Amino acid sequence: MKFLHISDTHLGYNQYGLLERGKDFFDAFKQAIDIAIENNVDFVLHTGDFFHTSRPSNNTFLEAINLVNRLKDRNIPIFVISGNHDRGNQIRDISPLKILENLGLTVLDGKSVEFNGITISGVKYISKLALRSYPLKEILEKLLEKAPKTDFHILMLHQEFNPYFPDSNLYIHSDIPEGFNYIGIGHYHIPQEPISINDTKVVFAGSTEFTSYNKNEENYPKGVHLIDISGKQIDYKFIPLQTRPFIYKTLTDETFEEELKNLKIELEDKEFHKKPVLVLKGDFKEISQRDIKEIINELNLEDDTLHIRYNFSFDSSFVSSEFEKIELKDEFINSKLKELIDDNEMYEEVISLISQLKTFENIDEMKKFLQEF
Repeated sequence: MKFLHISDTHLGYNQYGLLERGKDFFDAFKQAIDIAIENNVDFVLHTGDFFHTSRPSNNTFLEAINLVNRLKDRNIPIFVISGNHDRGNQIRDISPLKILENLGLTVLDGKSVEFNGITISGVKYISKLALRSYPLKEILEKLLEKAPKTDFHILMLHQEFNPYFPDSNLYIHSDIPEGFNYIGIGHYHIPQEPISINDTKVVFAGSTEFTSYNKNEENYPKGVHLIDISGKQIDYKFIPLQTRPFIYKTLTDETFEEELKNLKIELEDKEFHKKPVLVLKGDFKEISQRDIKEIINELNLEDDTLHIRYNFSFDSSFVSSEFEKIELKDEFINSKLKELIDDNEMYEEVISLISQLKTFENIDEMKKFLQEF
């Protein structure tokens, strides 16, 4: 029996406020569906953050329905769990994934099903605050007790495990009880080779697209995981996806002008299937962001890229004099929020809320969302 494990597709995310980036997330999901069909899989696992927000737009729903229908037409079911982005308000609302259930999509938020002689269980994202009252291990032990008894058991999670999330108190070896043969985990966006724990395979699927800058992602392709099981034998294959290229360049005080000129030549000489996103990094003591942007404008680098992302830090003398002219980085905003919010769980919720607000196309949609949040 074969299945495809994917995660964190974040459909509907118009990153940087660009519709082109929103299309990129759907393009990656389409590739994943193509791979599932080409390999004639029996089912697809999706371990959370199917949508980027719990309130996807009508266009996002329509695009998602069209793509999921391709699997339904070939009788390939999808088993999903809700991630932290698309779990919905626990009191007022449900996960938007429920709307797709008539298309062959099964939401396993705290449930188990038997499919072709195997058991598939799932638990939606549980906040750190909730885990204080309901430890993950206890939740999983109860899930095991009620689950159908078969020879092969799959578990889907969307949680923060240490060391991938250093602030987390969850550990794979101690917080997941024995009894599962394959554990698929979402939320961490960098795909990992399978981890073997006795007879259990643990796979962190990673995201299908780049959602925010993370230096650890620079050398890791996005992709999906093709799993073939025979009895309790698990064969694994990682299949990369063709995503919009991200180019990372570190600049220095001494060489920034030369580096940018060389980058211009590289962008003109190389053929890209899509215009790349350029991520510029650097810690500067002698120059300001204005100096860098002047060279970028002279070279017309913006014509060769979809978007330029600045991850710079500057000497305080430049920052204080040009503060309002400098584009604030996510890292700077996050660090200031961290100073203001002592409770880590509340901090995470605020960051999640900000990321959702970025996806709205106008103020009216944003106001409506905030009123109902």
